[in-house]
Order: sequence, then structure tokens, then C-alpha cells
Amino acid sequence: MGKLQKLIHYVKINILLPIYQKILVYRLRHKKHINVVFIAFSLPMWRYQHIYDLLSKHPRFNVSVIIIPTISYSKEQQEKCVNELSDYFAAKNVNYQFGESSQGLLDIKSELSPDILFYPQPYLDLFSEQFRYDIFRYRLLCYYPYAFWTATDDWSYNLPLHNYAWKLFYSTELHRDEARNIAFNRGRNVEVVGYPNADNFVRKFYEDVWKSQKNRKKRIIWAPHFTISSGGLMKQSNFLWMAELMLELTKKYSDTVQFAFKPHPRLYSELCRHQDWGEEKTRLYYNEWANRSNTQIETGEYIDLFMTSDAMIHDCGSFSVEYHYSSNPVMFVSDDFEALIAEKGKFGQLAMRQHYIGANKDDIIDFIDRIVIGGQDTMAVQRKEFVKAYMIPPKGKSVAENTMDILLKELC
Repeated sequence: MGKLQKLIHYVKINILLPIYQKILVYRLRHKKHINVVFIAFSLPMWRYQHIYDLLSKHPRFNVSVIIIPTISYSKEQQEKCVNELSDYFAAKNVNYQFGESSQGLLDIKSELSPDILFYPQPYLDLFSEQFRYDIFRYRLLCYYPYAFWTATDDWSYNLPLHNYAWKLFYSTELHRDEARNIAFNRGRNVEVVGYPNADNFVRKFYEDVWKSQKNRKKRIIWAPHFTISSGGLMKQSNFLWMAELMLELTKKYSDTVQFAFKPHPRLYSELCRHQDWGEEKTRLYYNEWANRSNTQIETGEYIDLFMTSDAMIHDCGSFSVEYHYSSNPVMFVSDDFEALIAEKGKFGQLAMRQHYIGANKDDIIDFIDRIVIGGQDTMAVQRKEFVKAYMIPPKGKSVAENTMDILLKELC
């Protein structure tokens, strides 16, 4: 991008767009009903239930949810995600519609006339062109990060949505600081409300979703990321060398441990495309986890799974933070942890320092034997202090309440 192009882009993002958004806000203040649309494509990525509930009860807002399959998933996985979401929304009495149906594609602009749109992720390549957020950049776009960010890259803070959005609702002041350093608009649209899933994690009661056993066993989650290629996005996935190992461990500890396989939603489609895996091998592998007596596979919601477990082994970004709500020991798998953590921001480094580190098979077995089964959890106190300092929503309110306060202040 040349100097003139950068100047034009700067003027559009930091001068013209804020002026236009202020005009929209002024108009909405005098509008009887404000139309709010939430986009959803995956139940594990859905973060808007609590703010949906608050907005739908307020007389100023007409609220809708649109289920739109992401084009980055296989047809089989798209169908699965749509079914999971529709069942979930039906149980919650959510006003939802399908973006794609036998009647064709929903024209969101003409049929719903949205004033405000909440998107689930900031990546343009997730949706087909008629549903991408860039065609709505002259409406008021809002966004909760779907993950508790540990990275400090452009894809975390400086994609088009981060700069187009009217409001970005971020988790901590550290995340606001990172946006100020990285985003083209210097984070002018960031509001700190807490992490949206905190409203789920801090509730008092949880459903026991673990497969029934004759005797209570230790419960360990294995949550591999989807980045299975060498190098790549995060250079952190360990699935390919751990896949058979973890099945071996389910046999080794069949009398003392039960395991839950919690793959990233995108892992299945990545494995189906992998030259050494493919659809048949992937399907059989997932089925193996579903059918053993002391194993299960979890592809949907995970709050109850986390909060009724005893430990987790993983290499995911957001889970590096979220699992700390459980107060249980957790291992991050990496053969070069210091190099990986050097790429993280201040918050990410703090969160990942609360982990036991596994570089190989022996480390994983030691974690299971000594820390999970043996109870020698030497990091318990520091994890609880981290949660208290960074993971509780501000102002003594829920994340949804903090978000609602901001919307009402601006619009009403």
C-alpha cells in the first residue's frame, strides 16, 4: 500500500467512518425500534446468548438470530453445526432463521433491515459473499471475540472488522492496550466488558456430561487445535503425533481415568483434507473416541464439560485461559514452549504461565500420574490468583450487563 493509499485508508477508517457511525447513532436514538441481528454458525463459537436475552426483553429492540453455515467447513460439518444451533435456539426460545434454506438465501438487508449486527468471528473467508460483514460496514457492526485472546497478531486485532466495527467488546484492559498498539484505528472502538463466556463459567450449577462409570474415575479432557500442518498459523498443533498416543493412554488408564476428546471444531475438516488422513480415517478415529467405555467425544458446548472435569491436556489458544475457570490442573503441549510464548502478548504469557508443560510422551504420562492421579498440583494457588485478577467481569456485573449498559448509553 503506497503513501497516498495509506492516507486515504486512514481518513476512511479514522475520520469518515466514525462520523458516519455517529450520524447512525443519532438517527437510532430517535427510532422507535432498533433492529439487532446476530450471526451464528457454530454452537461452540456462540457467545451472544446472554446479551441476546437482555436485548430481546427491552422494548427498544427487535432481535433476530441468523444461522449461516461457514463455507470453511465440509457439507457434513455444516449440517451438523446448523442442527446443533437450531436445537439449542429452539430450547432457549430464541427467534432464529436460516440464512440458507430450500427457499433460497435470506436477504438480510431487505428482509430484516438490521441497524446493528453482531458477528461471531472477524474472518472474511468464513461466509459466502452475501453474508460477509464487509457488505454491512455502513451499519453498526459489533463483535465479541470468540476466544480469550492470547496472541498479538493482525488476525487478532487488525482485520477489517476490527477497524470497521462500531463497538468491539473486549475482555480486559490488557486486550484494549494491545488493540491500541496493533489496530489501524488504535482501538478507538474498544469497550472492556469482560470475556463473554465468563457469564457461563461463573454460574453455580453444572450438568455432569461425562459418560457413566461403575466407579468415579479421574476425568481428563484432551483438546487439540486444528493447525495440523507444519508451521502455519500458530505452529502449535500436536495432533498428528498425539493421535495414537492418546488412544493408547485410554487403554493404559482404563481403570483409573476417563478421557473426553474435545477437538477444535475445524479439526475434522482439516483432517479430511490431510494427505495422510482423509474422510474415512478421520471418521473412524472420531468414532473410536465415541465408542470406548472410558472415552467420549465432545464437539458442542463445553462449559459443563470443563467444570465437571479434573484436568485438561491441550494446545489451544483460548482454552489456555478459559480452562482456568475450573481451578483444575492443565497441561499445554509444546516442544518449544518458550519460543511459542514469546509470540504472545502480556495477557497471553500470563495465562500460559499457569500451565504444566508437556514436550513429549513422558511429560504427558507424568502429568497424569503425579499431578492428576497423585494430586501433587503445585500451581493451584497461582491459578486462582490469576483468575481473580484478570478473568472476572468488571464493575461487579455480568458481561451481558456491561454490554447492555454501553448500548443503552449510546442509543437511548
